[in-house]
Amino acid sequence: MKRQLQTTNIPAPLWRRLAAMAYDSVLVAAIWMVVAFIVLSLFGIDNARTVDGDAVTLDPMYKNILFAAMVLSAWSFFAWFWTHSGQTLGMQAWRIRVQNAGGAPVTVGQTVIRFAGAIVSVLVAGFGYWLMLFSPDRKTLHDRLSGSEVMLVELMEKDGNKPPQ
Repeated sequence: MKRQLQTTNIPAPLWRRLAAMAYDSVLVAAIWMVVAFIVLSLFGIDNARTVDGDAVTLDPMYKNILFAAMVLSAWSFFAWFWTHSGQTLGMQAWRIRVQNAGGAPVTVGQTVIRFAGAIVSVLVAGFGYWLMLFSPDRKTLHDRLSGSEVMLVELMEKDGNKPPQ
């Protein structure tokens, strides 16, 4: 019998969120390597470098362009997965899904708020994530800001029963 994934009404625990985040970080780092190669190839690495004493550094203009390209590519990665299936590759591996409160996929606008909120959540010593440990609905700061939630996903048979263990 075919199996399918079904979202539960159980909030995803912090450890699963962090595991998915670690998995996705590796993928985003790989994307950033490609983005850096493309950006520096477009401008020419010789044009992008400046010599500051004995050190060769990246020109501030190119540094800002590269930073913007990296942020945009990371947001694009998350936004595409969140709006299409509700799961990045890391979220699929750890069987969690982001969605609206009613179970509908998040919107592009919500992904912008969620992405920016997640960055803030991490930058303030992880406070945005630790918040979920003390709230009854188990939502992080960026869940609250974006009006979304992260739930567990179960493997189910097509007839709606759980598969044998």
